[in-house]
Amino acid sequence: MQGRCRCTFRILAGSRMPPRRCEPRGTSLALPADLRSGSVMRDEKRCGRGGPVVWLARVPLALLFLAGCGVRSAPPAPTGSGLPPTELTDVRDRALLLALAAERSEPARGAYRVGPDDVLQIRIPDLLTGQESFRVNASGEVTLPILGPVRAAGVTTSALQAEIARELLDGGILRAPQVTVEVAEYRSRMVSVVGSVERPGPYPLTRPGTTVADLIWAAGGPSKDAGRLIEFSPAPQGQALFDGAAAGALVHLDLESLLHTSGQEGQVLNPQVRPGDVINLPPAGTVHVDGWVEKPGSYPVTRGLTVAGAVAAAGGHRLAADRRHVTLQRVVAPGEQRSFTVDLEAVTAGRAADVPLADGDVVRLPSRFWSTP
Repeated sequence: MQGRCRCTFRILAGSRMPPRRCEPRGTSLALPADLRSGSVMRDEKRCGRGGPVVWLARVPLALLFLAGCGVRSAPPAPTGSGLPPTELTDVRDRALLLALAAERSEPARGAYRVGPDDVLQIRIPDLLTGQESFRVNASGEVTLPILGPVRAAGVTTSALQAEIARELLDGGILRAPQVTVEVAEYRSRMVSVVGSVERPGPYPLTRPGTTVADLIWAAGGPSKDAGRLIEFSPAPQGQALFDGAAAGALVHLDLESLLHTSGQEGQVLNPQVRPGDVINLPPAGTVHVDGWVEKPGSYPVTRGLTVAGAVAAAGGHRLAADRRHVTLQRVVAPGEQRSFTVDLEAVTAGRAADVPLADGDVVRLPSRFWSTP
């Protein structure tokens, strides 16, 4: 063999290796194109029988070359903020719910209290013919024949019965009045249930302690296109809540947790409602799956859809996918987006809980080799 030759080499960071074999001058090294065209600085020595010494001065590019040969490299640092949520009610929502539960901890006293626009059925023998209906006016009064206006707003039906009987007796209208009062139409204490429910509309609060779940079932339950997310807007209660934030702030509830959680935890996740509250069940919507999956794109959200299910719907992961660092991006409020890291290998092995998805979520599977698909 001629004395002048070019040597193939083994890459080791910070070490020199003796040559394995020499190739005649003019034979090109079988390097990847990106390594040949990169800014690799190397010292080449013409070799004789003693063999050449070739070394790389930039280790990162050498590591990239090894990655191309199938050696797995460390993934980039995750960009997530906090642990991935196992339900759609996140830390912020829980804080709001705790503040709301404290503000509404005192239940409404007694039975239903009459309010403006309610329709009452009143029966007074010897004064009214049968049972007649009377609407409570905007001032909170109901006007009866002969007796005139009687204050009705803010009292129970039993208290109103006693007040009407007292005024009839004091006015000398009847000696032994018998009064019966019932609420025919509840219109003063309403909660709106809208969105993907079977019967959207306003619903009356007919008893104390009514919760969000109670109103959803009163509206016929979630419709077939309903998602798992509930948007709950509490009505102002005369004071600011949530450390200075105005009451009425939007709170996200998880439908599955709301319907299946009991005890003290259930009291927080399934809050009591008050007149003026709004409960909205948005449609399920879509999620977007991209990165190293077989069929990137948008997919419809079903009520039980999770990150693993979305990846399966996208045809599964490709060979180069890093299943330990799947990213989930979610818009939690206007102008506010959060990112989480999900370990699908731990989910598959049962070491971690899967993460539910909501409308607008973006799931991305990165490459094990830091490259883009």
